[in-house]
Amino acid sequence: MSLEGLRRLIDDENLSIKVVKQRITKHGDFRKSNNQKCIITVNKSNNKYRFLMTLIHEIAHYYTYKENKFAKPHGIKWKTMFKNISKPFLNNSIFPENLLNSLREHMKNPKSSFSYDSKVSKELDKYDDENDDLVYLDELPINSVFKYRGKKFIKIEKKRKRYLCECVSDKRNYLFVSHARVLNK
Repeated sequence: MSLEGLRRLIDDENLSIKVVKQRITKHGDFRKSNNQKCIITVNKSNNKYRFLMTLIHEIAHYYTYKENKFAKPHGIKWKTMFKNISKPFLNNSIFPENLLNSLREHMKNPKSSFSYDSKVSKELDKYDDENDDLVYLDELPINSVFKYRGKKFIKIEKKRKRYLCECVSDKRNYLFVSHARVLNK
């Protein structure tokens, strides 16, 4: 279903899909350009599973927008569209069993990004090529020092689902998701 299914979703649509260089803050996006053609960008990735789910996520934005231009970006209409579009792809001929189970659970109430779902994010990370020396923040004990994007931080305490951490250089506090990939120092 994978390639043929994608082709059916995008053929004959007023849609441009671009693969762009890796961005830190997002995996993909959907926007309407000035010439009325909609544009989807997806980060170039060696992780075919992350790439596919990001593309489907953004295609769901397109169809939601096409159906209702005033629908909330990650509201009920988008969630329903995302679930419906994803359903044919969520099978073991496309995804490995562990990832498939996590995705099926996630799709019961999809979040605005897989990055907000620790279980799915960790499963997707298993198929990334880079950063073998990184660990998940939730694996480090409290008061550990770690590096994230070149800065040193101290893990202070857990606040619900995220960790409060202090930047060593400027003493500012930051909240990190539990599955943030960090360099243990």
